[in-house]
Amino acid sequence: MPPSGFSKKTVEGLLTFVKGNYEDLQEEVRSGKHLSVEAAIDYEIAQLGKALEKLHINKEGGIVEKTA
Repeated sequence: MPPSGFSKKTVEGLLTFVKGNYEDLQEEVRSGKHLSVEAAIDYEIAQLGKALEKLHINKEGGIVEKTA
């Protein structure tokens, strides 16, 4: 049963997205883009932090850049 307020399709989509991200991260480590899994995770955390600083969800539900 999906979390309250979310459809099964939404939860499955999120899990598919997360799985793809882990697969991409694993490939980046294997290819040498990152020296270790820990370094790759640190990089991704920093990227998410940058996105959170610059973006927000507007009234219409779209992701937009924050204005000053």
